[in-house]
Amino acid sequence: GPPQRPNEFLTFQDLATETRHPIRLYSRYVNKVHMMFRFSAEEAKDLIQRYLTEHPDPNNENIVGYNNKKCWPRDARMRLMKHDVNLGRAVFWDMKNRLPRSMTTLEWDNALVSVYSKDNPNLLFNMCGFEVRILPKARMATEGFANKDGVWSLQNETTKERTAQAFLRVDDEALKAFENRVRQILMSSGSTTFTKIVNKWNTALIGLMTYFREATVHTQELLDLLVKCENKIQTRIKIGLNSKMPSRFPPVIFYSPKEIGGLGMLSMGHILIPQSDLRYSQQTDLGVTHFRAGMSHEEEQLIPNLYRYIQPWESEFVDSQRVWAEYALKRQEAQAQNRRLTLEDLEDSWDRGIPRINTLFQKDRHTLAYDKGWRVRTEFKMFQVLRQNPFWWTHQRHDGKLWNLNNYRTDVIQALGGVEGILEHTLFKGTYFPTWEGLFWEKASGFEESMKYKKLTNAQRSGLNQIPNRRFTLWWSPTINRANVYVGFQVQLDLTGIFMHGKIPTLKISLIQIFRAHLWQKVHESLV
Repeated sequence: GPPQRPNEFLTFQDLATETRHPIRLYSRYVNKVHMMFRFSAEEAKDLIQRYLTEHPDPNNENIVGYNNKKCWPRDARMRLMKHDVNLGRAVFWDMKNRLPRSMTTLEWDNALVSVYSKDNPNLLFNMCGFEVRILPKARMATEGFANKDGVWSLQNETTKERTAQAFLRVDDEALKAFENRVRQILMSSGSTTFTKIVNKWNTALIGLMTYFREATVHTQELLDLLVKCENKIQTRIKIGLNSKMPSRFPPVIFYSPKEIGGLGMLSMGHILIPQSDLRYSQQTDLGVTHFRAGMSHEEEQLIPNLYRYIQPWESEFVDSQRVWAEYALKRQEAQAQNRRLTLEDLEDSWDRGIPRINTLFQKDRHTLAYDKGWRVRTEFKMFQVLRQNPFWWTHQRHDGKLWNLNNYRTDVIQALGGVEGILEHTLFKGTYFPTWEGLFWEKASGFEESMKYKKLTNAQRSGLNQIPNRRFTLWWSPTINRANVYVGFQVQLDLTGIFMHGKIPTLKISLIQIFRAHLWQKVHESLV
């Protein structure tokens, strides 16, 4: 629109302006451009002819090497009909010629032209890490609306009619990025503490799951990848203790919260991965025929799945519309009565909506209003700041907190048998505490804190890193040092009555230090 009254994003001032030109929608995000054209039969024919006069194609070779979305089943991809392929190539050629070479150019290899026509009912594209396939209601031959996670219903704003569905997946680049992040965590975890490794995994996982939400469930490759990565993180910790015996490391060690000595790991691997009959699912979208287990272990405990504790985007959007409409009404009422809105008025919608309603009540809300372009700036920080930021797409001050995992914690504790059940696996009984109420681990000991800032050699520093690991190993030693691991391989520790099953160096050092100076013998003599 004119600079005095610019139009809202993707809107026009009237129908005549909108239909005057084939380009109906346009958006550019940094260096990715999305354009949507609408051609009449005449315009399409004209464009194809112009293209074919310059690039004649007698053998129909244009179909070869035409980019398609291989991630969808075959009947949901673009069908490479001669007319549609030529139109796609022609549009690309036309757009490429309009850009001055000195500025930039479009590459065929990383572009996709999806044509929606009488032969092609699907519109395919990917945007910001999501693969999207839009199927209008008019073209749903038999199946009707799919009612499952990972499918958004698109509504006509005025009539409120559901006119199409958008199917979502996570695209390959995002998969690669996540896998590389996990590999980076594992590579850089030389002599780090176990908690640090797990914290990094948790951040990466929350970043992935809160961004993609319902798209993850229908991306089978991602579910497999999550299982694989979670396994790798656990294996890294097991190797740190010099053993990979599954029975030494039941899930309780990894998933119980930090306050009771666990690692507080978040899980996405204990999931049933939906499978379709392999023969036909390549061809068409069948729906789920059976499930395959993700991670499993001897104790058969079902660890809750992070996905279930994050609200899907679609319901967030619906919720947000409702909550903000309510807020507008309440605000009007309050103004009419000449009073201010209070927390009581907004109690039920306080942490809902995008952005959350509570962002209106921060101290610096006025300055935030001037913080224009913060989202793209946050993303560009990856070129200036060395640290990885999995939440590049959001900001707590602007959007509010878009997820809440308190329930996840309580459910994990329940799944592992409550606090008492968890403490059965630890040395808690040996500490002789009357209850577990005051048992808090969060703070490192004063000794570690004071040593951190002194001048230390590298060896001393990595020795400091081992303190939390040793504490962890000793705390879980009843589970890690199990009698039923190896048959017959028992070593008694010198001057004590403790049997070690297999070699676990960290635990051995801890136990020898506790019972140094003949302590075991003295205790024994004082009792017997």
